[in-house]
Amino acid sequence: MKQLFIGLIAEGTTDVRFLKNIIYKSIQELSWLCDNQVDIFDIQEVTAEGDSFVNEMLEASKTAWQTYGISALCVHADSDASTIDTVMRNKFAPFFSALKDLSEEDYCKHIIPTIPIQMIESWMLADKGLLKQLINARDISDTDLGLDRAPESYADPKSAIENAIRRSMSEQPKKKRNQIAIADLYEILGNRLNLESLRTIPSFVQFEDNVKRVFKDMGLMR
Repeated sequence: MKQLFIGLIAEGTTDVRFLKNIIYKSIQELSWLCDNQVDIFDIQEVTAEGDSFVNEMLEASKTAWQTYGISALCVHADSDASTIDTVMRNKFAPFFSALKDLSEEDYCKHIIPTIPIQMIESWMLADKGLLKQLINARDISDTDLGLDRAPESYADPKSAIENAIRRSMSEQPKKKRNQIAIADLYEILGNRLNLESLRTIPSFVQFEDNVKRVFKDMGLMR
């Protein structure tokens, strides 16, 4: 049995709360496609600092391997107003180039780009029914909540969720209003979103393709 230790460096603490379980579920399920049995351990958060994306990720790669023995490191970078191809070209390609010549005895060399379109909150919109349940808005239409568009079509999906929360709260009697903030939703959605919902989002499909590429690079999958 092959044991895999997966790391995650994300842009913020709320991103970590959402992504850790999502990544674990995805990689665990994809490991069933490997040629031999693979044991996936809990996702380890990695932190690093640097004066550029490349330097910060090199430090993360070094810490991942030397401190935690990480087999593969998920690197989260929101696309913001760019495309995945642009983020790969401007951020990850220079990082991969710098990492290529460094020793595998000192650095984690298996990197899994994790690039949501716009921002991670677009993945939180994968199951709008679940989101509406969590914000007490099951009886309000997607249109009235402003949630009637494809998740990756929002320029600011975080604001879309915050606006939906405000609309839901405005529909409730004051004495029954439960104060809900978007910060309360990251970990809950990360735990409860199912992979089939997430696989309707192209950037998540790309993330899983990146996982499979790393599995192939590691000799775990044909």
